[in-house]
Amino acid sequence: MKCQICRKDTYVPILSLGNQPLANKYPANKTELKKERKYPLDLIFCKYCKIVKIKKIINRKEMFEKYFYLSSINQELVNHFNNLAILLKGYNFVVDIGSNDGILLKPLKKNGVKSIGIDPSKNVGKIANKMGFKTLIGFFSKKIVQSIISKYGNPDAVVASSVFTHIQNPKQFCQNIKNLLSKGGLLILEIEYLSSFLKKNEFERFYFDRPYYYSLKSIKILFESLGMSLTDVQLINTHGSSLRCFIRNKKNIKPKKSVKKILDIEKNTLTIKSFNNFNLRINYEIQNFKKKLLNFKAKNKLVIGYGCPARVSTITNYGNINSNHIKYIIDDSPLKQNKLSPGSHIPIVKMANKKNDKFEIIIVFAYEYFKYIKKKFKNKKVLFYKPIPFKILNE
Repeated sequence: MKCQICRKDTYVPILSLGNQPLANKYPANKTELKKERKYPLDLIFCKYCKIVKIKKIINRKEMFEKYFYLSSINQELVNHFNNLAILLKGYNFVVDIGSNDGILLKPLKKNGVKSIGIDPSKNVGKIANKMGFKTLIGFFSKKIVQSIISKYGNPDAVVASSVFTHIQNPKQFCQNIKNLLSKGGLLILEIEYLSSFLKKNEFERFYFDRPYYYSLKSIKILFESLGMSLTDVQLINTHGSSLRCFIRNKKNIKPKKSVKKILDIEKNTLTIKSFNNFNLRINYEIQNFKKKLLNFKAKNKLVIGYGCPARVSTITNYGNINSNHIKYIIDDSPLKQNKLSPGSHIPIVKMANKKNDKFEIIIVFAYEYFKYIKKKFKNKKVLFYKPIPFKILNE
């Protein structure tokens, strides 16, 4: 199999996370439980451009036409996009690909920047449109590109935040961006960073929604092949750790030193040896997590979870963890409440319905937002833990 990015035949298997369901599909009843399917989550690595790919890619329509993730319920993400909107203040027309519930469109509108969003999720796109944030519902296709250009003209800035790893055909996606952007226009691409997964033992970042996991080298190779230039890169804190890539719709622009610095680091951190070590560490971590849960159960402690992002599916299905180990998971999204976690079927509930429960242990799955979560439990004596690697979060 040739790598879709660099076209070299350099893929090697690196990781198997067992049979996994679709991580953002939350069954709500017996009918949906019967329809739930699991597939082998096996990953392969291109030794040349240092990209990781899921071996079996699931149809995108099956995942995204109905979606259960609302960005704006998360205050830290709201702050992130408010700051990004300030960075875009000088631009005339911004298109946000994967705009979700309008989390970036809202501050852009407030700042007087003309903007529209694109999102494939019918239910989430309708929410954004009802709030007055112009959102085209559909996948980012040639047809949508032509429609935008004919109605609004070419944007001088495009944003794709935490969406690129979800794309099945990255080269076509990037070609569509090139065709949409004005000449010399700016693409701000924010991607969850593969190197950080390894550094932090975050195997839970792998799930079927995201067929590709990028290194900076792979990003550089991909966009240069289309006559675009990676000019700058920043490490940002969203989703654990991400890269913010600045890409211009013009070829042969000399990049800043930040680009070379990260490319040099990747030479030693993204290797076959690195993945072999990662494999050993995550097997230890999942066994340790389950052991701790069983110890809590033996002591009759009520253990719950907080936050049910996609990583819950990867962790619980890989570790064979269910409601016998974690009684329920509180989540702030109304789209997930009164449903079950994928595969492991742990009930997802609204906090208000459980405020009188005497829980003692909270597994914080949405651990990046712990400082916001902790404030919700001011009057309760509970212990908070991060699942992988298992550690106390109170301190």
